[in-house]
Amino acid sequence: MSAHRRTARLLAAAALASTAAGIHLATFNLWLCVPGLYVAAFLAWCSNRSYAAHRRALAEAKWEQAYVLGQAPAPLNPCCALADHSGGAAHDRRKCTDLFHRLTADLAAEHPRSSQ
Repeated sequence: MSAHRRTARLLAAAALASTAAGIHLATFNLWLCVPGLYVAAFLAWCSNRSYAAHRRALAEAKWEQAYVLGQAPAPLNPCCALADHSGGAAHDRRKCTDLFHRLTADLAAEHPRSSQ
């Protein structure tokens, strides 16, 4: 079990506990459930993002395994996390699943632009 999956399960359990606490506090005063349910929503969102990171890590491992075995797997969408965060302007030369962008990132790293 990967670290992302463990984290996601822990966050989901914490969201469930926070929901239960919020519902329990609602028996005393209806407004007391708001903080508990807010925290539960935030923890559920964090759990969802951790599950997404886990699925992405599995997809990258499967792609890398196919690439090492000599197959020509299609690039993932998005091809790498750096491209996703930069809007496609930059690519990670080690983690990018699009071979063209890996090549151009290596060339850019070998020949840095002059600051003049």
